[in-house]
Formats: sequence, C-alpha cells, structure tokens
Amino acid sequence: MNRNRTFTLTALLLGLAFLVTPLVFVVVNSFNDSGYGAWPPPGWSLRWYERLAEQEGFAQAALRSLGIAVVAALAAVVAGTAAAVSLTRFRYPGRGLVESLLLAPLIVPKVAIGLGAFILFLQAGFYGSDGALVGLHLVLLLPFTVNIVGGALVRIPLVYEQAARDLGAGPVRAFVSATLPQLRRSLLAAYVLCFMISFDEVDATVFVVSPDQLTLPVSMYQYLQRYQDPTLAALSTILIGATFALVAVVMATAGTSAVSGLHSGKERRR
Repeated sequence: MNRNRTFTLTALLLGLAFLVTPLVFVVVNSFNDSGYGAWPPPGWSLRWYERLAEQEGFAQAALRSLGIAVVAALAAVVAGTAAAVSLTRFRYPGRGLVESLLLAPLIVPKVAIGLGAFILFLQAGFYGSDGALVGLHLVLLLPFTVNIVGGALVRIPLVYEQAARDLGAGPVRAFVSATLPQLRRSLLAAYVLCFMISFDEVDATVFVVSPDQLTLPVSMYQYLQRYQDPTLAALSTILIGATFALVAVVMATAGTSAVSGLHSGKERRR
C-alpha cells in the first residue's frame, strides 16, 4: 500500500511539474532584458511591463473579454443546468440525440464551429456584435456545465424533491428548494471553469470578432504576429497571477460554504 501511494504521489508531482514548468518560463521571460526572448536571460528588466502599459488596445480588449466571459458563463450555467436536469431526471424520445448535440463541441474542432458561426452571424446581421460572441461561447461552454452539473445531479437522491412534492411544492419549487442548494459547489465550479474558458477562447472567436472590437486573446494573437518581444510574457504573467488569485478565492469560498453547511447540519440535528 505504501509503495502504491508513493508511486501515485510521485506521478501526481511529476504531472504537476509538467504543467507548471511552462508557466515558470513565461514569468521569468517577462523580466528578460532581451528584446527577442534570449534564453537564459542576459539581464533583467521591467521595460516589458512598461511597454504593456503603453498598449491601450489590450486594456479595451481585456474589458470586452471580461464582459463577454461574465455573461457567457452565466448563460452557460443556467442553460446547462436546465439541460442537465432534462438529461438526468427525464426519459423521452430523442434524449440521446439531444445529449450528443450538447456534447458535440467537445469533439468538433473549434475552427469548424467558428467558421459556421461566421457564416450564420454574417447572414443574420450579427457579425462582430457582443451578442454573437456570447452565443458562440455559450455553445462552446454548454458541454462543461452539462458534465459538471449532471454528474452532481446523479449523486443527489430524488427523495428530497419527492419529500418537497409531498409537502405541497410544485416541480420547480421542489427543485429550487430541495436540490438546487446541494448544487452550490458544482454550480460555482462550472461558472468559474466556463468563465476562464470563455475569457481565453481564441480559436473560434477569431472568426466572429470585428477588427475594431477585439477580445484579449485575439488581440494577443495579432500582436504576436507583428512583434516577438516579451510584452506578451508580461501580460501572461499578470493573467497567471489573476487566475491563481481567482482559484484561491473560489477554494476559500467553497471551503467556507462547506464548513457553514456542516455547522448548519449539526444545529439541525440538535
């Protein structure tokens, strides 16, 4: 048992190191004095952060990406939760087809989805609008919400909703009062994951954004085509720090909710 535990722990640490090492190189390169990202750095400098502050387009693109991600993630959680309830609690003709359509964005290349969205929104007159971006991101995010919330719903017994129905609650009220509170952590996890995916999406987004309304990932992609300096490394370092801070806040919030729920359960038993 100890040998298996040691092997598992070693594998996890190696996997974590494999994932984190590229981030370390990005952070170190953001302080590189070389304008071409020479490695090892010949010197250290903050000039790339100063250059980043001079790029007004990045700030505007970041605000737009933030707004799109907030709305798209919220829409994905709401729609994905409804879809997950439909798939896990009901049996109806065509259920398998609905599930396949919802999970298709995990298999279909994002470039193909982006190209199809470009043709659709161009003909509908929505090309370049925020609504088009939110709709596109919603399609891409639905599979993640359906998987997370659906997995949580499967583990929640129907007896709670049945008890609420016996006490006179309707189907919607029974779900909201008996089941939804038990999905808090899953909904939070789904929202945070969807937010980060939407904020970072570039493969499909590049097809539906107008040149004067770029998102941050698309703006970074275009900058990389023109320049090869570590300015993007400086921006990436800021985004990495913000991501770690967001994850820390979410973990602290989830932990606080779990502790509160434990205390509430003890009080009810008393």
